[in-house]
Amino acid sequence: MYFKISNTAEMKEIERETKALFKYPNLYEPQIVISGLTEVSIPIITMEDSDIVSLAIWGLLPTDYKDDWELFQKLTNTLNIHTDTLESDLWYSDSFYKRRCIIPVTGFYASILRNGEIYPYFVSAKNGGLVYLAGIYTVLDDGFITCSVLTGPVNEYLKGYQNLVNFMPLIIHHDDKEEWLSEYTKITRAKEILNSSQPTSLRTSPIAKGLFNQDISYDSMLMPFEHPENY
Repeated sequence: MYFKISNTAEMKEIERETKALFKYPNLYEPQIVISGLTEVSIPIITMEDSDIVSLAIWGLLPTDYKDDWELFQKLTNTLNIHTDTLESDLWYSDSFYKRRCIIPVTGFYASILRNGEIYPYFVSAKNGGLVYLAGIYTVLDDGFITCSVLTGPVNEYLKGYQNLVNFMPLIIHHDDKEEWLSEYTKITRAKEILNSSQPTSLRTSPIAKGLFNQDISYDSMLMPFEHPENY
């Protein structure tokens, strides 16, 4: 399960790169580690408002859901949703057809098990810009937005940096952003975008195990940190 992402970009940087303006600019703060294990809101751009950066609760909820987010996530994890389930009759399957989104981040985290120990890595864009994670969303009866990161088979590049799971967050190429968010895009084309846009323009850096501590986040957390196997 991918439950940690990073967004250290300043608001203006996100607006400039996505060509969308924050709906609630005073509510956004850059964060080195965003953990989905507690209720948290993250920036997304939706099909409904493709020129606006909205804030969404990470962890998809049914439109008419009225209980606590925490209770729902204890029963079923919706921080990530694998694309294999989008063709099912589960409650969220129509979101892929009607409510796609991108989740702009500066990176996400991967881990590898080696010699009995787990080592973390930070995955980001080679050019230092934003990574557009593919997502789906719902709008609750009270107007709040909830979202989930779409995952699919891990690509060959990332296999060298993670072996705890065999899937990864799916990435939308920047050139495909408008088509992914368009209501006129056919589902076959949306699937093509997901399946064909897993870029190799990523870089992966080993980082310290402080990532595994749920209670801390510090400025140097993303600094490269040589793991023992790299010596």
